[in-house]
Amino acid sequence: MKEFFFICGLSLLPLGVSANSILISGADVYSSAGVLARTSVYIEDGVIRALGDSVPDSADMQIDAAGKSITAGLFNASTHLGAVEVGMIDETVDFFSENPAVTASFKIADAFNPQSTLIPFNRVHGLSHALLVPEAGSHLFAGQVALVQLGNRPVVINDSVAVAVDYTESGFELAHSSRATAMAMLRQALTDALDFAANKAAALAGDRRDYSLSLADLAALEPVINGYKPLLVRTHRASDIGQILRLAAEYKLQLILSGVSEGWMVAEQIAAANVPVIIDPIANLPASFESLGARLDNAKLLSDAGVKLVFTGMSWLRTHNAYLVRQSAGNAVANGLDKGVAIAAMTYNPANLFASNVSGDIVLGAVADLVLWSGDPLELTSEPDLVMIGGEVISLESRSLQLRDRYYKRLQKSSP
Repeated sequence: MKEFFFICGLSLLPLGVSANSILISGADVYSSAGVLARTSVYIEDGVIRALGDSVPDSADMQIDAAGKSITAGLFNASTHLGAVEVGMIDETVDFFSENPAVTASFKIADAFNPQSTLIPFNRVHGLSHALLVPEAGSHLFAGQVALVQLGNRPVVINDSVAVAVDYTESGFELAHSSRATAMAMLRQALTDALDFAANKAAALAGDRRDYSLSLADLAALEPVINGYKPLLVRTHRASDIGQILRLAAEYKLQLILSGVSEGWMVAEQIAAANVPVIIDPIANLPASFESLGARLDNAKLLSDAGVKLVFTGMSWLRTHNAYLVRQSAGNAVANGLDKGVAIAAMTYNPANLFASNVSGDIVLGAVADLVLWSGDPLELTSEPDLVMIGGEVISLESRSLQLRDRYYKRLQKSSP
């Protein structure tokens, strides 16, 4: 006889116990098709097998989810998860290269630590996937962007989904000159990559002209200049965004923009070029001269123009507190962005752009990467009642919660 589990509050299967089938009843389901009110979801062997009226009557694990909601697992599109532990301790910081011979070829995935304490801390708050975006340390080219899944056994899904460029004031400083010099350096590097790709044998034999980047860096740029892999460019000022859009058109590049504090000023141009943007929608302060036009409704204005949005969150907290992408999304909605668009920007959209084997959606046949929220998914006080990543139930335990319980119990014992 099957053993049944009925879950009404914050609880989970004991660690190490699995359920072959899970029935979540009566939740509001947020999917790419819209909100499915008071809908049941049936999961079997880690795959969504039925939705709505077609679900079976029972399962190994049954959850009454009335008044709760389900989204796909959260996706933060700009982090250093697993490539940093303590930012002030250099030995634990692995997300940049200061070697001028290792720029575009720098793979942050090679430093990924699946045992990082930051991973369980973020996944208990509903984060299932993240991009690891390297920072520029010696050149405008920062390196190769990785995609990681944060499940029970965290893993790099793809070690190179894009090549990152820093076209901000920090990047211009690395170029030791002005924006114009930085643009000339980008053009030279892309032209060199084209020449290297067309004359690889001669270049590797040393029978070609000198290049501005190492051969390893040029090889890393080959799929970019051939249009197979996107160039992910972080930039903020409206005029800089325009320059990057023209560069991408000139070299026929796949382009993704990141940052875009002044993106609303050139939203129509971005939309016309069909370029998605990675944005922190809560960023509204002019922290530099390149972001004087920052405003809280940037995400809404970009979306209204037809730009596809992908979210990161909370500025310098985007790694240690990467799950706060949800709070940033909620602020975007508070400033006029459609709620469905906000949820898609941290679920379906990044999965669609970067992960061929992750749906980022609640649909039949999809592997269960989902979160059951105690209330509205964008309400600050809502917390996960259930997290599934890669079809597996995730323990809602983390080092921070263990420390909380440890010292709370000690405090209780010492109280009179």
